[in-house]
This record gives sequence, structure tokens and C-alpha cells, in this order.
Amino acid sequence: MLRALDPRLRLAVACALLLGSGAAGGEQRPRVVVSVAPMAQLVERLAGDAVALEVLVPRGADVESYSPTPQQMVTLARADLVFAVGHPAFLLERRQLDPWLATHPEVARVLLSEVLKKSEAGGAPAAGDHDPHLWVSPRRMRAAAGELAAALVRLLPDAGVALEARRRSLDAEIAALDAELGRRFAALSRRSFLIHHPALGHLARDYGLEQVAIEHEGKEPSPAGLARTIAWARAEGIRVVLVQRGQPARGARIVAGELGATTLEMDPLDPDWLAAMRRIGDALAAALDHG
Repeated sequence: MLRALDPRLRLAVACALLLGSGAAGGEQRPRVVVSVAPMAQLVERLAGDAVALEVLVPRGADVESYSPTPQQMVTLARADLVFAVGHPAFLLERRQLDPWLATHPEVARVLLSEVLKKSEAGGAPAAGDHDPHLWVSPRRMRAAAGELAAALVRLLPDAGVALEARRRSLDAEIAALDAELGRRFAALSRRSFLIHHPALGHLARDYGLEQVAIEHEGKEPSPAGLARTIAWARAEGIRVVLVQRGQPARGARIVAGELGATTLEMDPLDPDWLAAMRRIGDALAAALDHG
């Protein structure tokens, strides 16, 4: 297992394994590790304080490039359940989490990339899809909540009745969010929006929208690429450019300046996922409902 990890993290993980999970009469609750803060809200809503919860990527970090701390890898080494994105463009998972999971088949896991595979409309990421922000899809998160609840019942068999009640309540809230966003976007004639960092592709997919990104694969556009984007946006009458909180947005500022447009910030890493999705819906509606 240790050979699969970044060499800089091996010592910390080895120490955790030597110390064991019961140091000083320590934590007895099942340990759940999630990739990003928005996904943690599902665990919190379902299990409350019955589990010990660790979030690997803090708010404001770059999802595609963040590296876990040694202490986080210590926590991962003791995990009972992992709730992960499962997208190949998520480097933290690909380099650290996936190798560990491959050597620990006994650890329960729920992957956002897997939960809608049976649905053609929301299946696994397509080839060439470089957007790991699967949690911005309400439909994917709703399906994940059901699988997550089942996994938590296996960890907390005495809490099965309470977990089921919480699952039904959470499912109703996400269903209401999905319906609300669906009605809102269906009422708008414009279907394409401009964004700097391509973080809303899976949300767009849920509601028949088209995301056009200024940045591609983590890189600012070339002058020629920027010119093409500006020409498209001008032809479309784009007046709002969406930017992600905490991300550099030089390209967005250039494009907005050329178009006489405004930039509007949204935060897909907000830990209050339900509220954040409504705020993202507000920003996206503003980007679509103009001209």
C-alpha cells in the first residue's frame, strides 16, 4: 500500500498504521473521508455526528491540483468509508486516493462518477471530459445520497431508521432543487453561457445548457483562442462572464473588457451545497437572461 503513495507521505501513513486506531482510547466513530466540502454536506445531513468526517480539498483550493497534507493521509489510512468524485481529471484522487483504494477493497466507497451509469443522460464522464466538478449536478448528487445512505447504514446498523428518515428528507430537498432549477432554466431562451474556468459542465448537462469556457485544461487561452472566444461571445450578445471564486481570471477580465460585459462570481466549492447551488443558479440565470 505504501509504495502506491507519494513518497513524501509514506512516513506519516506508516506512523498512523503503527499507532493504530485506538490510541489513547481514541475516536470510536466510523471515519468517513470525502473529496470536497460540498459532498461533505450529504454525509452531515445523513449521519450527523455519528461519524468522524474529513474533507480532503479545502474551500478555495484548486480541485485539479491540490495535494493532501500528511495528516489527511493519516486520516485516509483509517477510513471506513470514502465518498469520492471518481473523475480522471481529479489529480488528488488519481495520484493518492485511487491507489490506496485499489489496495484496500474492504473500505466502502461511493463514487459520483458511478452513481448514474445506468442513465444515458447522466452516466460516467465521457472521453475527453476534463471537468471533475461532478457535484454541481443535482441529479448526480441525489443518486449519490441514496447510495451513501445505504453505505452509512452498513457502518451504523443501529441507526438505520434515523438514516432512512434523513435520506427521505434530503432526497426531497434535492428533488425540489432540481425541479426549481429545471423550471428556471426552461423559461430562458438563451442556452449558452460563458465561463472562465469550466466548472459547470455537469450542471449544464442536467438542464440542456451549453458551457463555453475561456480556459481549457487549466491553461489560459492562446491569443488566437481568446480572439475566437471573443468573436463568439460578441455574436451571441454575451453580457455576463462567470468566474469561479478563488481562481485566477485574467482571461475573463480581458474578454469582459472587450465585450463591455460584467464578471459574476460563483463558488462550486462552498460547503453549504444546497444553498450554493441556488446561488449558482442565480448567477447562471443572470448570465443567460440578458440581451
